[in-house]
Amino acid sequence: MADIFSLSAMLGSMTGVTTMLLGLVLLILVHEAGHWLVARYYGFKTPVFSIGFGTRNMSWVLGTFWETEFRITPFLLGGYVSIPELQDESTMLELQKQSGGDASKVQYKVFPVYQRMLVAIAGIVMNVLTALVIFAALFFFVGKMTATPTTQVAGFAEQVTIARDAGVQLQDVIVTVNGVKTDSPQQVMQTLQTRKNLVTQIGVNRSGSPVELSVTPNDKGQIGIAFTLKVEAHKLSFGSALVESGKTTYEAIGGMFHGLGMMVGLVEKPQGAEMRGIIGIVQMGSDAYGMGWYQFNWLLAMISLNLAVMNILPIPALDGGHMLFFTIEGLRGKPVNPALKGRLTLLFVAMLMLLFVYMTGADLLRIFGISF
Repeated sequence: MADIFSLSAMLGSMTGVTTMLLGLVLLILVHEAGHWLVARYYGFKTPVFSIGFGTRNMSWVLGTFWETEFRITPFLLGGYVSIPELQDESTMLELQKQSGGDASKVQYKVFPVYQRMLVAIAGIVMNVLTALVIFAALFFFVGKMTATPTTQVAGFAEQVTIARDAGVQLQDVIVTVNGVKTDSPQQVMQTLQTRKNLVTQIGVNRSGSPVELSVTPNDKGQIGIAFTLKVEAHKLSFGSALVESGKTTYEAIGGMFHGLGMMVGLVEKPQGAEMRGIIGIVQMGSDAYGMGWYQFNWLLAMISLNLAVMNILPIPALDGGHMLFFTIEGLRGKPVNPALKGRLTLLFVAMLMLLFVYMTGADLLRIFGISF
């Protein structure tokens, strides 16, 4: 039977998937804990803390602590903390049910706008802090990874088979091209560019023995090889790890906003770039887990920042939407019309659900090798 169906392969894959799902639950927990902690600090009511979405009947109720009922539901697509004073949608629906469906019976204290804004943004801040901590820990305990290109052959292109047909093998180290000594992949490629459609001798070191081979680069100067990157870890001091963590976080957030620009067509999308849904993210996490804990935790940090960036967008139903409504209230001196706010929220919830369905479908098609 093929290796992919072997017990060890299946167990390895399931372990990676399970670990990634637990990692996502942790990130959700951290995000919602931010809202909950700041809300409790200012005296907001927090009747429910839920990991996942769903009714109480379908939830695993962990118990009630600090006037909060903690739940886990099977639909782990996010989470929420019910905070009546924020007038968030999930809370108002629950309170209306408790009051027999009469919205007029729902009573809550009105807190200052700045306090409500701090509660709304707290989850985003916690996700950024989580990424900062993960990056700093990796740099301090393992080291900052640096990748140095080498002239060792790591693989072959599918379309261009010139090097493979000429007898070049994996792990060969290219030492000369047309008699010119080469110390870097850039030198190899530059020399090949001058030999388009010309027979060229390349010298390789194969397990310590010199081998001479003849290749003829195509009209683009290519012979169809990929080079190996030599990856090394350099441990940083505690202070340097913190500084480098801040730089990495800043650059990652900038890259994510650039990615959002590609999604909406403001920035040109590079060829081969793909968007991933929840299935794709779990698959990426499983692959990263197979590569090692460094890569897995790095991916978790990036996902945590992604959650922060997505939630800060001024979209109703997200934290950024609450921030937008509170900002308008602060400027106008009165809250946004509840009916208008409700309609906008429902509209954007529907749009987000459609996006989720689309991305999930794209992930499934990608898994089964179907292009679209």
